[in-house]
Parts: sequence; C-alpha cells; structure tokens
Amino acid sequence: MATLSAIFDHETGANPVLIETQEDLDALVERVRERSTGHPCPSIVEISDAADPWGSPTAYAGIGNDRGFVQVHDDPMRATRGRAGTTGTVVYDLVANATDIPADQEVPLDVVRAVLAAYLAHNSRIPADHPLLNIVS
Repeated sequence: MATLSAIFDHETGANPVLIETQEDLDALVERVRERSTGHPCPSIVEISDAADPWGSPTAYAGIGNDRGFVQVHDDPMRATRGRAGTTGTVVYDLVANATDIPADQEVPLDVVRAVLAAYLAHNSRIPADHPLLNIVS
C-alpha cells in the first residue's frame, strides 16, 4: 500500500495527514465526520499518493455526518453515484471554499469508506471496474 496524503483544511494544507494503514484511514474519516457534524457544509478531503501526488489520481472525498461522495480525478473521472434521478447540487467545504457537488453523487458514508479503502489498498489506483464508481460524463 502507498502512503497517502490528506488535506481538508488550512492546517492540514500546510501539514497533511499521512495515511499508511486502514486504521489511519478510518481515523481520518471519523475525524472529518465529527468536524462536519452540525456544520452547514461538510468537509472535502483531498487525498493523493504522498510519494507521487502528480503521478497518480487524486481523490476528493466529501465526508458529512452520514452521507458523502468520492470523486477520483483520473482519465476518465469517476465518482460515486447515489439515487438515480436526483438533481441539483449540494454544498461541501473545500478548504474554506463552498463547492457545489452534483447531488446524485452523494451516497451513504459506508460507501465512501469502501471506496477510500480501495483507493488505499490499490496504491491510489482504483480498478476501472470498481462497482461503486461510475464514469462522470
């Protein structure tokens, strides 16, 4: 497994959280989930390969109290897909900037955890046929 680097606020922008194990990843998700509880905009975590942040796909994970999303910025871009027919946007916080996310990308937090576990387990390169991600058109 690769060591991942996670940024979700100004403090971690200067000192990213390093993720080496599933336990580290679980702790990060819980930390961000707790911070998002009660806030109008849940946080987005930017996660990349710490050793090669420009050579591998970056993941954006929105982590709210019980819902979130994952976008894997690769070619092609893939994202989680929630309820079919959902329209509009939801607002998440990307390092103190309100960011609109398509509402149909929101999924239960367990799905976010599963996708991020795959990102960690596959060295930031989730297989193209991962069942919880769809190509964003």
